[in-house]
Amino acid sequence: MQVLIVIIIISFLILIHELGHFLAARKNKVIVNEFGLGYPPRLLKLFKWQGTEFSLNLIPFGGFVSLEGEHGAEEDKNKSQVQKQKDKDDQEGPFYTKSARARMMVILAGVVVNIAFSIFAFSIVFSFIGIPTSLESQPRIGLVMPDTPAQEAGLKENTNIVQIQTDTQTYNIAEIEDLQQVITDHKGQTVTVISTKECHEIHCPNEIEVYQVYVRKEEETPEGEGSIGIVFQDAVFIHYPWYQMPIRGTIYGVKQAIELGWLILTSLGKMLGQLITSGRVEEEVAGPVGLVNEAKKGTLFDDNFLSYLGFAGMLSLNLGIMNLLPIPALDGGRAVFIFLEKFFDKKKIQKIESYASYVGFILLIILLIAVTVKDVVKIVAT
Repeated sequence: MQVLIVIIIISFLILIHELGHFLAARKNKVIVNEFGLGYPPRLLKLFKWQGTEFSLNLIPFGGFVSLEGEHGAEEDKNKSQVQKQKDKDDQEGPFYTKSARARMMVILAGVVVNIAFSIFAFSIVFSFIGIPTSLESQPRIGLVMPDTPAQEAGLKENTNIVQIQTDTQTYNIAEIEDLQQVITDHKGQTVTVISTKECHEIHCPNEIEVYQVYVRKEEETPEGEGSIGIVFQDAVFIHYPWYQMPIRGTIYGVKQAIELGWLILTSLGKMLGQLITSGRVEEEVAGPVGLVNEAKKGTLFDDNFLSYLGFAGMLSLNLGIMNLLPIPALDGGRAVFIFLEKFFDKKKIQKIESYASYVGFILLIILLIAVTVKDVVKIVAT
């Protein structure tokens, strides 16, 4: 079921990507021979619309769009040489006969749809769960770890620690760093922790609660835990009046897409740099197998629609940005070749692109296999 959920999400994202190509192609009067649901071999024809056959294929994953003349004039033997060399945007025709501007629109339309969907998904999610707002270093308890001094003492989540008392001194806690320093200085002792009652969003009540908490020494503290066993919360989700949430959710969704997109780009740059210099794939890079494994660890399979939607938004943004990379066989690579037609002979560029796309496709398959093998080895090892 978990694998099936991820497959359905990825298939949907590929389909809307291809739908973007299809709609842009029809807008620019490019002949579209087929829009396939899944990958060949073909099972049956569904229907025909505006000259395009819609088909259902045997491999139930993703889909594809087949444009006439997609790989250059050599595909279209019935057109005269004069027609092949003219850019025709005002009548139905093969892809290669269209202007560079029209072809660029068709090539990049899939990326635009994926990025637009990610913004839409993030906007919906934040409109419902609230707008993340920084607590500005408030010592807010976000999680009390099990089998720790904090749990034994009864410390509660979503409360602010305001004071620590020892046998000799009282420390007022205004920031997380204040608490960390006091804890570091009093390992092996039992201290009095004073916290607020449960907070509401960024505000906490004046009422306090008092706990006796033992501060573990370094040798007593399990790896990955703190001395008393709490995890701080750095942000809360704020709900504004209902009529503001769609607007605020969209604004934050756009901001999140930009920030995540930049993170993806910088991570890809790092990964490619390491791959070129050392021939290794970074540990954090995951393929389809690793993706399912990481999703299983997280909240994707908590049967929560917003979790699925947020996950789909992140994947869609990844797919869009990946396709923008200037690598032959990807949309970004094809866009680069269309741009080069301004400086070099169009027919030669299209011929070079055809060969480069095959090489790029093979390299991408090799990379996918390498990442998948790494994912399997990692799962087995753990």
